[in-house]
Amino acid sequence: MATQAGYLAAFNKLLLPTINKVQRLLAVSLESAIKSHDISLAEFRIVGLLMGEEKGYSQKQLAQKLSISSASLSVSINSLEKKQWIHRINDNLDLRIKRICVDPNADFAGIAQLIMVQEKQATQGINQQDLKTCQKVLSKILLNITPTNIKD
Repeated sequence: MATQAGYLAAFNKLLLPTINKVQRLLAVSLESAIKSHDISLAEFRIVGLLMGEEKGYSQKQLAQKLSISSASLSVSINSLEKKQWIHRINDNLDLRIKRICVDPNADFAGIAQLIMVQEKQATQGINQQDLKTCQKVLSKILLNITPTNIKD
């Protein structure tokens, strides 16, 4: 019978637990860095999903993509609207639906700079070819694990 130490050693050799550790540590660092821009990590994730999305997403679609409830999302959406980071527009096909879009006047320059600094710090000492390989592998993993009902 295997021991807990044996299971832990085997677990620590897996890729997904390492990705999870990286994500947790980066989330803490990023949340601390973006506080000065009056945006929470939850709000930042919403804006990140909406960037480049011309038609926007319904609240239900956003909740699915973020794996949270629509009710949980509502508080962040209201806050982002007050801060003028996002706005709602009518859906062209169903007027009952409001689509959420990034506000065209939202300024992401400061946050973009923070992300670049975080990326540089996290990837220091790693050559460009390894980074390209890592990006390619992570993209394939993401494709493999994304449920078909929310793939872009």
